[in-house]
Amino acid sequence: MNIVQITRTCAVALVLVLTATGLWAAAAEEQPAAVAEKEMVLDPTTGKMVTAPEYGGTITWAAKADPVVSFDPWWGYPGHVISGVNEPLAVSDWAISRDTFNLGFWDRPPDYARGALAESWSMPDDTTMIFSIRKGVFWDNKAPMNGRELDAHDVEWNFHRFLGLGDFAADGPSDRSIGFAIESVTATDKWTVEIKLPKPQLAVLDNMLNNGLWVGLPREVVEEFGDMKDWRNVVGTGPLRLTDVVEGSSVTWEKNPNYWGYDEKFPQNRLPYIDVYRSLLMPDMSTRLAALRTGKIDYMGNTGDANIYSPDDLETLQKTNPEIVVWSVFGGPSGQFNFNWALPPVDDPNVRKALQMSVDREQISAAYFKGYGDPTPGGILSPNVAKGFYWPYEEWPEEVKKGYMYDPAGAEALLDEAGYPRGADGYRFKIGLALHDRFDPTYPEIVMGYFDAIGVDSELVMQSDAESTARNKAKTAEWHLLSGTYMGYAGTLGMRWNLGTKTSYCIYCFNKATDPRVDELYRRTGGGWHNPVGDVEPIDLEEMKSILREADEIMVREHGGLAKSTTPVFSVNQPWVKGYNGEWNMGRNERNTLFARLWIDQDLKEAMGY
Repeated sequence: MNIVQITRTCAVALVLVLTATGLWAAAAEEQPAAVAEKEMVLDPTTGKMVTAPEYGGTITWAAKADPVVSFDPWWGYPGHVISGVNEPLAVSDWAISRDTFNLGFWDRPPDYARGALAESWSMPDDTTMIFSIRKGVFWDNKAPMNGRELDAHDVEWNFHRFLGLGDFAADGPSDRSIGFAIESVTATDKWTVEIKLPKPQLAVLDNMLNNGLWVGLPREVVEEFGDMKDWRNVVGTGPLRLTDVVEGSSVTWEKNPNYWGYDEKFPQNRLPYIDVYRSLLMPDMSTRLAALRTGKIDYMGNTGDANIYSPDDLETLQKTNPEIVVWSVFGGPSGQFNFNWALPPVDDPNVRKALQMSVDREQISAAYFKGYGDPTPGGILSPNVAKGFYWPYEEWPEEVKKGYMYDPAGAEALLDEAGYPRGADGYRFKIGLALHDRFDPTYPEIVMGYFDAIGVDSELVMQSDAESTARNKAKTAEWHLLSGTYMGYAGTLGMRWNLGTKTSYCIYCFNKATDPRVDELYRRTGGGWHNPVGDVEPIDLEEMKSILREADEIMVREHGGLAKSTTPVFSVNQPWVKGYNGEWNMGRNERNTLFARLWIDQDLKEAMGY
């Protein structure tokens, strides 16, 4: 899920709403007296009193899939296993008010970035970025780095290796794109890095500050071993140190006792608080819930891709363990299906419209989503995350709105007119739905029941990460409805994922048809985060808004996706986990990093029998 950062003003509009259910409030009043007497401090980001930070203990979280892909980002996406170990230039500001920005999903307003390896930055002109590298950052005291101080030459070396510059010109760049063109990267002195661009590029500084690129990789390790593929050679400057990897089972980190950072909320406290950090592989939801109920895991959510998606699972957990703290995150209608415009019969917009009209979103929202959902339909840009950059429902003409209203009789009439009458078996045709296996299959099964009622047979196929990626990268697909994205991402990435066509520059083209309108809109934006396109004139924010709104209108009018209630996903934690307020991450790929800022209330944990 990589998100392009558009502009300062745009990004401010992309703030996600995270809200706590308050389930722990009542239980907190019943804490044992010894626990209640503990020192309390004010969390400046929420205005709430919490037990004072303390050091020690272990935090364990569940992982839905093995997080280990590669330990060396040059060779492939390293999951989140080196997050918190190797550091980027900047992270999200942990001290920001959660009413202002709640550290949700991937997008981050650039004004809410705080320096990590870079202490400050500037852009003196449209093609130059200057980063002042933080002094006093030391590599972990592990061979061959041996605790030496990091400087600008380390950052320069990392960019050269990743981009195939300087001494790495013969090797060429990594297959992983940085998302925009860079001409040169130079350490002009021990503490300054200058990055030159070949041309002005939209929001390039914003992108750099939230790029998901770890520039704190150890030079001596690569020089000695050729790469950092072996986890035993992983060494960084971050708050965590990687200490054990059991393939297919667990990953363990320990605190880096020489970490340079202090708690942004409580600046007198050196980070991290917790001694041991552990991720346990638990592919099955029932196993994860059982581990949570018995106190074997402390957290289950975005870190580990183990959020709760099903309201039924959440309600069951609430009944058995009312003390568990629940956080809901709205990021768009997760698991929404996109129509594959390249395959008949859904290449016909009237067929797509009929399928749209066959589903009662309001009933599903009330019954299946237990009232958590908002059934208001939308296009490729969700009102929750991209205010001002989409075609608002209230501005849709009545004839467009009618195409999204539950009307099974009207849907059947459209299919009859499109030349798809019911056959002797009662069915008109059969379609396939491909669902990413991170999602609960109950929702699409409900949808399939609505399809069946209008004479459309359907089949559901669950696909893994690898299968989904391979499918999306293909220029054709055998399934009529494709999932695998949170509809609601903003900017050109949203177009690339949700509107890109097979002749466009997109990688993950969910809608596989050829559409010159889409290609032209995409080209005018300059391309997405992974794949900038051609030589295009730089555009300003207002033009970007206009382009995205036009693209969104195309998707709405022509039923690019099967609209779904905007619903939250849920993160949960044990009540003894303190300092957590439902945060999603601290920047693109910076998931583990937030754990360094949490602490365990050991007295409360013991008093609760764990």
